[in-house]
Amino acid sequence: MFKIIRRMLIVILLCVFAVSAFYFGKTLYDYKTADKTYASLQNRFVTHIEQDLPDATPEKKTQTPIHVDFAALKQECPDIVGWLYCPDTVINYPVVQGKNNDQYLRSGLNGKYLASGTLFVDCHNGQIGSDENYLIYGHNMKNGTMFAPLTKYKDQTYYDTHPTLYFLTEEGNYQILLFAGAVVNEDSGIYSTAPDASVIEQILASSTFRSPVSLDDSDTIITLSTCSYEYNNARYIVLGKLVKL
Repeated sequence: MFKIIRRMLIVILLCVFAVSAFYFGKTLYDYKTADKTYASLQNRFVTHIEQDLPDATPEKKTQTPIHVDFAALKQECPDIVGWLYCPDTVINYPVVQGKNNDQYLRSGLNGKYLASGTLFVDCHNGQIGSDENYLIYGHNMKNGTMFAPLTKYKDQTYYDTHPTLYFLTEEGNYQILLFAGAVVNEDSGIYSTAPDASVIEQILASSTFRSPVSLDDSDTIITLSTCSYEYNNARYIVLGKLVKL
């Protein structure tokens, strides 16, 4: 009887090991596929530009660090609305806008399954600049890609060295001057194209970093959102002011 039980346990353990190995291998494959996909897009459609003023403040830089061939990129995917870039990070990705907010959660530009999904603009947003708040979502991937670097803004020193992102579009280019970052609920009022002033004030008060960037009523805000893990359905958001270049 003991031998039978021991054999059954061995079989069960082998099955558990096989299933675990399968999912571990699949995860690695998914990561590698996403990395190759985005590396290919960056190589084909993005050109890096030398900055004339490498030590200039965000407000003084007038040239984007990259150029994107949107005409060719839109042939790849007509849902392209821009390209998001943060110097010295992995954030160097195309941004799309689908018919709903599920379309690109686990899909690449070609519509096929991609574990990392694609950065996407909220389906309720109009053209950039037409709303008070422009929302972009991305996954917090465990291998540090997509919007995983956003959670590093929980540390003031990370903000100090990465205060600016760039959002390039076919119509024009923008600097994103970051001014706040916070952990919020998935149903936070910030997930609106026109959030109340009190929502912005609350986020500023709870921000994980301090910024010298000031706002006025005419500014367009951009909200970058990803998952966080302080509690169930927590989100980490980084807010910036859009400045047309």
